[in-house]
Amino acid sequence: MTGWKGKTIYIDLSSGLITVKSTDEELIRRYIGGRGLGVKLLSELAKPDIDPLSPENPLVFTSGPLTGLVPMSSGAVITSKSPLTGTVFSWNAGGGFGRELRKAEIDALVIIGKAGSPSFVEIRGEEIKIAHAGSLWGKNTEACTDALKDKGSVACIGRAGEKEVLVSSFVIDSIHSGRGGLGAVAGSKLLKAVAVKGKKELLPASPESFENLKTKTLKLFEANPVLSKGLAKYGTPAFVKLLDYMDLIPCRNFSVRGTPFADMFSGEYIKSSLELEKESCPACPLGCKRRIRKTGQILPDYDSLWAFGFNLENPDFNSVLLADRICKDYGLDPISAGSVLGALAEFKSEKIEAKRIETLLEEIGEGNEPGKGARRYFSAREREDLSMDVKGLEIAGFDPRRIKGQALAYATSCHGGDYLTAFMIGPEVLGKPLLLDRFALKGKAGILQVFENLTAVLDSLVLCPFSVFAINEELCSALLHSGAEIEISPAKLLKTGERIWNLERIYNLKAGFTRKDDTLPERLFEAGSAEKGNGFLRRQEFEAALEEYYHYRGWDKEGVPLREKLGELEIGC
Repeated sequence: MTGWKGKTIYIDLSSGLITVKSTDEELIRRYIGGRGLGVKLLSELAKPDIDPLSPENPLVFTSGPLTGLVPMSSGAVITSKSPLTGTVFSWNAGGGFGRELRKAEIDALVIIGKAGSPSFVEIRGEEIKIAHAGSLWGKNTEACTDALKDKGSVACIGRAGEKEVLVSSFVIDSIHSGRGGLGAVAGSKLLKAVAVKGKKELLPASPESFENLKTKTLKLFEANPVLSKGLAKYGTPAFVKLLDYMDLIPCRNFSVRGTPFADMFSGEYIKSSLELEKESCPACPLGCKRRIRKTGQILPDYDSLWAFGFNLENPDFNSVLLADRICKDYGLDPISAGSVLGALAEFKSEKIEAKRIETLLEEIGEGNEPGKGARRYFSAREREDLSMDVKGLEIAGFDPRRIKGQALAYATSCHGGDYLTAFMIGPEVLGKPLLLDRFALKGKAGILQVFENLTAVLDSLVLCPFSVFAINEELCSALLHSGAEIEISPAKLLKTGERIWNLERIYNLKAGFTRKDDTLPERLFEAGSAEKGNGFLRRQEFEAALEEYYHYRGWDKEGVPLREKLGELEIGC
C-alpha cells in the first residue's frame, strides 16, 4: 500500500448504513488529509449553523498520506463542529489510531446520526461494523479501552462524554486526549468508541529515496535541542524552568504571574524524584510521554501541571497526578477543567484545597454545570470577565501578555484559545526555528500567518505538533513525493495550508463569528500595578496588529476573506 490511495467510510448510526467510497484524488491534492480533509468534509456535510449536538453534525476521523511511514506521524485528526465553542474544530491526537486507519486503507471515517442504543464502531481490516456497547456505557475510558484493546487502537469517551459535558474529549488508548468538547458530540450520538485494527503493510512509493529522507528527518530531530535534549529527556515538563525564569507562567486565573514551587514541577526535579519509563507513539524517536514505573500512571503534561498546580496555586504534586488521571479517565480536557476551577476559586474568593480538586473534577465529569465551560458558567452568573477564553475555548498556561505573537495567535485561531494552531512559543520563547522578540507585536502578523499555514499542513499530514521544531515545507514536499507519489512544491504546500485556514475562517463567519471574536479576555489588556512596561497588552497596539494580520491574510477590515483571495485559493462559497 502506498500513498493516499484509500477509502472514505460513511457510517450513519441512525440507519446502520455503512457506505464505502474511494477517496477523491483531487481532495487529497487540495487538502492533503488529516485536518484539511476533515474540515473540507465537515464544510460539505454540515451547515455552519448546525447544532453541534444534533445527529446531523458529523464526527470525522482522518489519517494522512504519510501516516505510519514518517517518524512522529502515527496519530489521527478528529474534526467536528465544537459544542463548546460553536467553531469548526480539529484535534491532532497522538497515539497509533491514525496508523491503524491507514493500515485499514482509510483516509477518512465519517460518522453521522444517532444510534438507537449505546454503540461502538469496530474496524478490522476491510470488515466494518456497528456493535452494541451496552456493557461499556457508564464506564470511564480506562475500563472501556481495556475491554476493547484486543480490537486494536481505541478512541473512546468516558462518562463525561456520555453526559454531553462540553469540556469532554475522546481519549485514545487511555493516554492521548483532546479539546473542544468532541467527546460530547460522540455522547450525543450514543457512540462510545471506535476501535480499529488494520491489516495492510505500509510501504513508501520510492523506498530507497524515502529511507534517505527518513534518515535526514531523524538527524534533524536529533540536532534540535528542544526535541532531543528537552522533550525526549523530560517530556513537556521540560518547559517549566524556562517559562518560570522568563516569568511566563500565569497563576490564579491569570491575575498574577510567577510561582514559588516551579522547581518542584520541573522536568529535571520530576525525573530525579520518580522512576520513569518512556511512553512513545509508534515509531516516534522522542517518547515525550512518561510512565511512572511504580504505579503505571502516565505523567501529566505541562498543561495539567499548569491547570491543577500553578493555576490553582497548588504545590501538592500528588493531587495534580490524581487530577490528571481523573481527567484522562472521565475524558475531560484538563486545560478547560482547570481553568473553570481557577475562575471558580476567584468567583468564591477562596483557594481550592488539594483534597477538593478530586471531588470537583468528578462532579464536572458527572455533568455538573461547570462542565459547560468557563464562558457559559460565568456568563450565567453575570461574571463573564472571569472566563479566560477565546471564542469559548479556555487559553492555556502560557501568558500572552509577555509572548505577544502568541497573543495574536490565540485571538485569530479558528478553534478559539488553542495554542497549537500556531505554537509561537517556539520562536518567541525557545528560539526555534528562529528567535523573535516576544515583547513586540509590530511585524508579527506576517510571520504568524506563515506559522499558521505551516501548522495546518503538518496537521493535515498528521505529523506531531512538536515536529514543527525540525520539519519545514521543503522536507514535507520531498517526503510526500517519495513516500506517497504526491507532487506538491513547498510553496504550494504552504498555499494549501492557507486554503485550509481560509476554509475554516469562512465556516466560522457563516456560523456567526465576527471581528469582535478575534480578541482576548479583557483582563489581559489591563495595566495593573504589578503589570508595568512589557507586562501587559495595549489595546490600540493589538488592534493595529490585528488589522495588519487581516491585510496579510487578504481579508477586509472586518476579517472577511476578499473575493480575490478566495479566487486565488480556488475556494467556492
